[in-house]
Amino acid sequence: MQHTISVVPNVCEGRNEKLIQRLQEKLEAVPSLVLLDVSMDQVRNRTIFSFMGDKEAIFEGGFLIYQEALEWVDMRQHQGEYPRIGAVDVFPFVALRDTALPTAIAWSTEFAEQVARRFAVPVYLFAEAARHPMRRDIEMIRAGEYEGFADKMTDPSWKPDFGPDIFPPDKGATIIGARLPMVNLKAYLTSADEEAAAWVAETLSSSASGLPGVHFYPGLDRTRNTALLSITIGNYRSTPLYRVLEAIRTELRRFGTGVGRVEMVGLVPQSALIESAEHYLQLMGFSIEDVLEHRLDTIFENR
Repeated sequence: MQHTISVVPNVCEGRNEKLIQRLQEKLEAVPSLVLLDVSMDQVRNRTIFSFMGDKEAIFEGGFLIYQEALEWVDMRQHQGEYPRIGAVDVFPFVALRDTALPTAIAWSTEFAEQVARRFAVPVYLFAEAARHPMRRDIEMIRAGEYEGFADKMTDPSWKPDFGPDIFPPDKGATIIGARLPMVNLKAYLTSADEEAAAWVAETLSSSASGLPGVHFYPGLDRTRNTALLSITIGNYRSTPLYRVLEAIRTELRRFGTGVGRVEMVGLVPQSALIESAEHYLQLMGFSIEDVLEHRLDTIFENR
């Protein structure tokens, strides 16, 4: 099962390179843990780790993430262009195959209970591990963000699944759960028009947009003076990457701007890229079996 479940913890620190480097080195020293990716983002002040392994390795690596982040990240000082509620904002267990989802749910629930007990932080279960329907959608949990979460927790319906009922201002709260793979990316506009980015984000996030399960967050990359959209595609199978990008381009035309470049955040499923290649290259009858590297891998695996 260690090859079918990965975790993708999001830490609210993307500017302290020494801290992230120290965390990376500690993760690499965990027996049986395979560190897949580390993606730092200064604009969002956020780092996304991705690793896999057996249950013990994943739990040990996860506890390291919480220990370091809760010690070094003070949410009272945090600023960044992305919704968040705590130092370790979200810790998803990702089932890389559909059949691994029940195990991912069980692991994430057990891990969440241990995190609450070890670190005295409020924990909310989300996605497939959610115990309340309104907590399946992470945006429902994040609503109000860090700044409004202390008040939110006074509502009995927002009592955490595990951990203290009082919001710790230095640590914040954390979200843990299980889901299938999703796609994260950033689309940089050809201008600094933040109004255009905000309008597109609001328009395409509506239920009438025809893009279910896709979330858009407007922002500004001050180093390049470029407006941007951070995008999360919850189900890339039903809402392909190319359809999301074309919808963004269509809405931006009314502002006389467009998409200058696209940056993937973290790892992306191969099939999501192949489907986009099929669309833009107008390929007929193409499948992953036609990819040279895939064919070679299949041949050598069967020997």
